[in-house]
Amino acid sequence: MKKKIFFISIFIFFLFIFCLSPISGDDWGNYIEGSKGLYRSITEAIGMYFSWEGRFISRVLINILTYHKTLWNIVNSLVITGTVYLIISIIKPQKKIVYLLSILIFLLMNIFTFSQTIPWLAGNITYLFVIPLLLLYFYYIFEEDKKLIIPFSILNLIMTMFVEHMAIILIFSNILFIIYRYIRDKKISKELIIYLIMSIIGTVVMLISPGTLYRSSVENIDFNNLSLLGKIISNIPNFIYYTFIINPYMIILLSISSIYLINKVFKNKLIKVLLMLFMNIIPLASSILYVISIFKPINIFLLDSSSIVLWVFNIIYILIFIYLIIKNNKSIFNREMFFFVIGISSNVVMMISPTWGYRTSLATYIFLCVFSLIIISENIKERKMYNIITSSVVVLCLIFYSILYISTFKQYKENKSIIEKGIEAKSKTIEIYKYPGFVNCNINPESEYHLKVFKKYYNIPEDTGVILLDNKWEYLIIY
Repeated sequence: MKKKIFFISIFIFFLFIFCLSPISGDDWGNYIEGSKGLYRSITEAIGMYFSWEGRFISRVLINILTYHKTLWNIVNSLVITGTVYLIISIIKPQKKIVYLLSILIFLLMNIFTFSQTIPWLAGNITYLFVIPLLLLYFYYIFEEDKKLIIPFSILNLIMTMFVEHMAIILIFSNILFIIYRYIRDKKISKELIIYLIMSIIGTVVMLISPGTLYRSSVENIDFNNLSLLGKIISNIPNFIYYTFIINPYMIILLSISSIYLINKVFKNKLIKVLLMLFMNIIPLASSILYVISIFKPINIFLLDSSSIVLWVFNIIYILIFIYLIIKNNKSIFNREMFFFVIGISSNVVMMISPTWGYRTSLATYIFLCVFSLIIISENIKERKMYNIITSSVVVLCLIFYSILYISTFKQYKENKSIIEKGIEAKSKTIEIYKYPGFVNCNINPESEYHLKVFKKYYNIPEDTGVILLDNKWEYLIIY
């Protein structure tokens, strides 16, 4: 019963903040497309396939759910609740604290990652919706359920058409599973071969779309002209930044899991201490300084992702983790290794891409958190104080987001009222207040495209100017 209350509470909380959250950025244009009906939503996605992108499934869902936002409020709340449920199902924890640490994956997510993948529909549907599908698939593959060959074959096709790097990760995951089963059983798994073929077909269909090819020919031309090695080298700073610097909660979990692994693998006290210091000082210091830098810019090498020192450190950091996992499990392939490898790989595959952002690192963040929680769940002892501290952090996060989105809703209502009065009065300019930059992605219509679709969404005449005034929020979250 307590578990049901836990998951119902997650659903209700996120439904609450989504009902308060307005659409923003690309969502204004997607709403207009969705308002033209289901047929138009599908045909527009087909048109985009031939003119701009191959992400057919996410594009159809974006067009439909942005217009029917109330439905999205419910669906996305279920997606997040389902993701937490699947994480817990994979971990199979026996301790309450792991449940709390699992929901904190969302509540302590980088605020900018949160703004781009949780309340912003375009980013949410593209980058988050595929995650629970992957977790569901991984869960049943580990359980070796052979009754789901047909649905999982279809799922392997569908999952590739949300976003490119997740399609590559799905193919890579299928290859890992095939290799593992072959080593263990001395034969090739037929159902996994089917899944691999379906995932390859879906990925190829997406990547060779005329829209994808055209987009790559007109965007980031200089990057696209680089050699493969040149692309990878130029993206090392992005890999370091979006993997190890911007995710403080993930780094905390990795630090805790490293301590447990080092304690189990090594007997020598001096080696233990030295390794623990190596694995924790720089990552934790970088995370603390990153949080401070959000409020006050800091110029220090620990935040400089182009620093050779950080490049070398993080390569060694990854290799030590791999060594610890192998020694702890006495095998190369296991749940811990799988989630660690695909977590790192989710950002590694981005190294051939010119486009990085907080949203592109979401999978890396979630998969590495899952890896850490598997280790923590197996080793942590039940302590009342642990539960009290973690519960308090959860409550504080709930309060923070509740205040933030109540404030967002209040400003939305005021801005909407100002717009409506301005339209009625046929004003030449309409002055509205900016939202804080860490609320929904692109919620302030500052670019030419966003201003254009913003005006269409609110029925503002094209020749009417829109002026954005500095916001009047107190303590960043109170309107």
